[in-house]
Amino acid sequence: MNVKDLEYFVAVFDEKNFSKAAMEKNVSQPTITLAIKRLENEFGARLFIRDHSHQRLEPTRQGSQLLIHAQNMLTELGIAKKELAQMTSGKVRLGLPPIIGNYYFPKISPDLFRSKLINKIETVEAGSADLRLRLEKGDLDIALLSSLSPVIDDVLKVELFDESKFKIIVSKNNPLAQKDEINFSELKNENFIVLDKGFVHGKALKQVSHHAHYRPHIVYPTTDIHILKSLVAENVGIGFLTESAISKTDQVHSLTLLDDDQPTFYMSTAYRKNKILSDDEQSIVDLLQKELSRSS
Repeated sequence: MNVKDLEYFVAVFDEKNFSKAAMEKNVSQPTITLAIKRLENEFGARLFIRDHSHQRLEPTRQGSQLLIHAQNMLTELGIAKKELAQMTSGKVRLGLPPIIGNYYFPKISPDLFRSKLINKIETVEAGSADLRLRLEKGDLDIALLSSLSPVIDDVLKVELFDESKFKIIVSKNNPLAQKDEINFSELKNENFIVLDKGFVHGKALKQVSHHAHYRPHIVYPTTDIHILKSLVAENVGIGFLTESAISKTDQVHSLTLLDDDQPTFYMSTAYRKNKILSDDEQSIVDLLQKELSRSS
């Protein structure tokens, strides 16, 4: 079977027209027509029927079924190309969400250095949702992921290494700094500084505020944890942050939330299940799991 035939088939399915599919793929219409005929002969099934009233092609049930498999095969072939090319580079692409990158990666860097692995790692920083998608597409080899529930994925092998609760942080000059515990409902009139889209914090905050029956007043969203803490320290507003991202050196005071059904911040290592790890990649995965679990 010709891979190009599958690509042309997907184009015809999307465009519902031989000519438009040919234009998209920059080939002649007869090339597209012959590709579809070859596939129909290969599978012994008619893949499209012509809808004369609308001047377009409509996929048959067999054509719709083939599309699912064709897309999966083309996706896997694309990942295979990336993986084989990456193997020759000698590098390991490691995805790091900002919080885990800032507060966990430094803990394992000395071990990576002693194991002579640190120079083989190319780090990619992004939100966990983006990193997870990149892993599945073959654009990353390994990633550390954060989530609000343990990750269950048909494509990825995921191992939990730590979990923590969310806390409210306030300036040490804020009257709330006199407390150590608080209900979220008591913060209805406060100004919030929060992490922007791409962080699981947004979903967690939405979950907590939903149970408290009000929408927090957000005065400033940011993608930078250090800016968030600095603004909170200056008493511009209060913050909502996972306990894992709060250290003793921060110039803020943290409060434990007393609400029931609070979200949990889960942290995991992940890589594709069908990926054959190199010796370096396996060493990095083992070291990550060992050291991160120890430091949690």
